[in-house]
Amino acid sequence: MYRQLNGKREGFARTNSICPTPEEVLLKSVLKNEVRNITRIVESSPNLLSHIYGAEYNKPILLIACSEERVKAETVKTLIDLGADLYYSSDIDEEWQALHFAAYSTKSETLRVVVENLRNPGDINILAKGSNALHILIRYGKNDSLEQFVECAKILVREGIDVNQGDGDDVSPILWAAKKGFKEIIKVILESSDIPVDIDSHKSRKDTARDIIQRKNLYDGILPDKNDNQNDSDANILFKYLHSKNENAFLNFKGGDIFDLVNADNTSSTLLQVSCEKRLKRAAEHLINKGADPNSTTSKNRKTPIEITTDNGCYEIFDILLDHPKTRVPKSVLVTLLKNIDNEELPGISHSKCYDILLEKLHKHRDLIDINETDESKNSPLHYAVRYSDPEKVENLLQLGASLGSKNKYGVMPIQDIEPEVLEKHLDSCIQFDLKGKKFEKEDFSITFNYNTIIPPSEKIEYNVAFENSDPETNLNHIVTRELVTETEVISYMSKAPEFRYLLKHPVVVSFLFVKWHCIRWLFYTNLAFYIAFVLSLVVYIFVWYANFSNTENSSFENFVANLSYGIFFLTYIILIFRELFQMTVSPNKYFRNFENYVEIILIFFTGCILFVSNPVDDTRRILSSVSILLAAFELVLMVGQHPKLSTNVVMLETVSLNFFKFLMWYSLLIIAFALSFYILFSEAEVDNKNNTENDDGEEDFFTDPGKSMFKTIVMLTGEFDAGSLNFHHFPITSKIMFALFIFMIAIILLNLLNGLAVSDTQQIKNNAELVGHIARAQHIRYVESMLLGNILPKNIFKRINDFCCCFSEASNCNFRISKPLAKKACLFPHYLDYKLTVYPNKYGQIYLEKRQSIFGKNCIGSCAYIYLDKETIKRTNRIIQERREALKVKKEDNQIRRIENIVKILAENAGNDRKEISELNIKLDDIIRHINVENDQ
Repeated sequence: MYRQLNGKREGFARTNSICPTPEEVLLKSVLKNEVRNITRIVESSPNLLSHIYGAEYNKPILLIACSEERVKAETVKTLIDLGADLYYSSDIDEEWQALHFAAYSTKSETLRVVVENLRNPGDINILAKGSNALHILIRYGKNDSLEQFVECAKILVREGIDVNQGDGDDVSPILWAAKKGFKEIIKVILESSDIPVDIDSHKSRKDTARDIIQRKNLYDGILPDKNDNQNDSDANILFKYLHSKNENAFLNFKGGDIFDLVNADNTSSTLLQVSCEKRLKRAAEHLINKGADPNSTTSKNRKTPIEITTDNGCYEIFDILLDHPKTRVPKSVLVTLLKNIDNEELPGISHSKCYDILLEKLHKHRDLIDINETDESKNSPLHYAVRYSDPEKVENLLQLGASLGSKNKYGVMPIQDIEPEVLEKHLDSCIQFDLKGKKFEKEDFSITFNYNTIIPPSEKIEYNVAFENSDPETNLNHIVTRELVTETEVISYMSKAPEFRYLLKHPVVVSFLFVKWHCIRWLFYTNLAFYIAFVLSLVVYIFVWYANFSNTENSSFENFVANLSYGIFFLTYIILIFRELFQMTVSPNKYFRNFENYVEIILIFFTGCILFVSNPVDDTRRILSSVSILLAAFELVLMVGQHPKLSTNVVMLETVSLNFFKFLMWYSLLIIAFALSFYILFSEAEVDNKNNTENDDGEEDFFTDPGKSMFKTIVMLTGEFDAGSLNFHHFPITSKIMFALFIFMIAIILLNLLNGLAVSDTQQIKNNAELVGHIARAQHIRYVESMLLGNILPKNIFKRINDFCCCFSEASNCNFRISKPLAKKACLFPHYLDYKLTVYPNKYGQIYLEKRQSIFGKNCIGSCAYIYLDKETIKRTNRIIQERREALKVKKEDNQIRRIENIVKILAENAGNDRKEISELNIKLDDIIRHINVENDQ
């Protein structure tokens, strides 16, 4: 069918066709290294990879590419990626495969590509008529380029090829190298092989490799001792088998009776470590069954077998090690798997499958590993999952209790990278109830809110760090766990991130904030009562005595009230100072970012002047009194607005005020321009009245200087124009145009714009009143937590001290809180709740608390002993329950129908072509489906 043209291999023509065949085009593209054409041709006709090319080659395209000198390694890699068979054996070439052809051609890059794409590491030792690739390289390889020749030998030896393998005549590769005088190859075999090289024993030869090497002076190094192999211990023999990946010999050694050798090591590794490194599943299983320690290491190799297996992704050995009851799973295992989750899967190697195996074990044994353990960067497994894996794996970790609030060393939490849809799905799953139960409509039906994942993990402090080489189990005694954590950190972030805010209405979040508020509301009411006492005593003291409103002498009762108010005022003032200093010390960054705190600082200054400035003049007293009363009242309004039911009103005030201020700042340039224009046009102090600043009607002229003109213009913003007092006589046309323009631009447009803006903001806040309330509550609770759980003396102070005094290092890890009982009362977990809350939705949302008296007081009886969730939250909860029930019902029906259809399909296939039997089976199938639907409806 084909004939050769001009004596060249690449020249073929079809005798009965003008156009070349696809096989010819592919061959030409391979020989010319046209990768794009190769990809296009093979993708359109994949069967071309298995086509055998005529009498000239008698092999498929991959073997041609490996044997031809002009074909580059990139072309070979492309063919392998497209699906070419690396293991096709050519009968004409004595069962040579791609590995043998690559060794024969002595192209190091091509050989490396072939070796890297072998399915199993042991495949490097595949034989062709008794010879391995190293035999073929030495015997038949093209040694025109010594560098390429030696590099090919290094690749094969380093990949673990058996250097002691005899060919059909029982001649090892090193003996062939000695016979041919390949000095460099001998050095590579002796120096690069992990397997001890046998250079003395060859049955069919009179001279051994040692004799030839010494006689020809082919190796100028030190040869292995002649008796080394004869004196090998049983352990060394086992290590040789493992390094050469000879599992059969390893398993059959002494009939498998190696109980005394299973934990042997050669100082660099144990037998089990080598088995894991070489991915020898049968050898590892054999060692485990014979009693090998799954946690054994050596001084040179500190990685445990399961860590080695995790790194290389051998899921079969990983499964065996996890099943061993004594295996200690290091905290780095889960993180390592997630880091490599997207690695390419090869036969026997898959980090993804290792991950699935570990998660399956964790669902059965939660204590197998701490799901929130962190690495050296303090990244938890969930940090890596939300960045590198799919949402399903993220959800799996969350179901196992992975915390969304675990912070790395940069202060980043996993929730900051998670998708809102994934988080919403997880929050739905945190509403737990008996799906198989039948009492959804009964009064005692209960649900459980699981808060485990939205609570940051407990912090751990390790002491006695100097004892690094001690037993890990004894070091557990030196770990102290702090149970109290800032529980609202995750929800606080959700309240600030726009993409997560809608989830604040979720029943899990609402119920948590509700119970948390009941836990800390005592602090709110205490603070409010103290501040009301401060404001009342301030007002009474000012009006009874300080402001001197009456010139008559005070009565004895008035003096008593004045002294009493002064005492309360002084006491509450001191408490107020200590409160502000405490907040400033614990969290200065948060304190100075809050506008309300600046109001309190100014208030403290003015009230301090009232208390401590002796004998001020009456005007000073009145100024101090008026400013203090105004600031105190303003602060009281903001403080009362911290209550969840009043927070919406304060948010309206803050939002409208802020937007007004921003707009006025922008339009201030225009207002200032009008004020200066009015001063120029309406000023008549120098022209008419000289120093008299009053007009003819006795009213003050506000346009005598720029400052008064500015004040008058601002007053005119409200619509108070008083146009009759304005002087339009000097510039009648210009002044009237300017005044009319002011009315149009400012009084009509700007004021209506601001009013419309205020109405819009107010309406928007009212429409989102529930969400606004949740946001305000979350942020207030977070602030209270940060104060009660924060350090009174920041850690950077201890760090500074520790720079001068090293013995102070222990204290730098401690938390100096104002009061541990107060901090304990501000936290729900684990003292009051076990990270869960039980609610009875059919009892109007009643919350069940076993330790209710600890939160609400021992004397709480009757209806006050119970708290209830709001109706909207219960409605949303019932909706989620119903959706999950419907989803379970549909899934159950689909599984039943699918199972029955498979059974009927099998029966129908067995029934042959008898239509009557098939019809009868379909009728039975309909009856079964109808019966299932009736059962589900019931």
